[in-house]
Amino acid sequence: MNNKNILIGAVSVVGTFILLFIVYSLVNTPQKTDFPEINQVRSSDHTSWSKDNKNLLVEYSDIQCPACKSFHDLFRTFEASSSPDFKITQKTTLVFRHFPLFQIHQNSLVAAYAAEAASLQGKFWEMTNALYDKQVQWSTLGNPRDFFTGVAKELKLDTDKFKKDMDSQAVKNRVQANLTEGNNIGVNSTPTFFLNGKKVDVNSINDFKKLLNSQ
Repeated sequence: MNNKNILIGAVSVVGTFILLFIVYSLVNTPQKTDFPEINQVRSSDHTSWSKDNKNLLVEYSDIQCPACKSFHDLFRTFEASSSPDFKITQKTTLVFRHFPLFQIHQNSLVAAYAAEAASLQGKFWEMTNALYDKQVQWSTLGNPRDFFTGVAKELKLDTDKFKKDMDSQAVKNRVQANLTEGNNIGVNSTPTFFLNGKKVDVNSINDFKKLLNSQ
């Protein structure tokens, strides 16, 4: 074998090694789990439970998502003073942020706008509760706006203001800000939770409750 062939072979081996190392690095790069940049309550956030902000449970949620409804219903059981999990609500601040999966849930964006429009009349949680409760009824509608306006009427909101706010750029910007932040930190499914800045990764509801109770 002449020197030229030896050189070509050596370069080929080195190139292959570099390629394999890059692939290995990409596959084995530790997934980021700490997100201190989102571990704060902002003026635009919707919060529930404790007002102390000692432990922050940040939820990125899609109001049309069935799994999000399940967690929402679970959290509401915590709020009963007779619940064995009531103490979670006394030491944890729940922070709701929008992450509508509009690519697969056709009405998720409009639902988020409806919740934000209701928040401008002081009834974010009332609207969110109602939309989760009635999720099956509006999820498949071609245009759920009239349905949402009907819910706003049931909640005794000013429906003219509600409809105007639902279309406003200010409301759309608030939802988009949550969505952009979620995308930036790698949220790709709902619900996604962060407890005190750390992404929650548990295998069951019981594990989740144990985690919250341990704080």
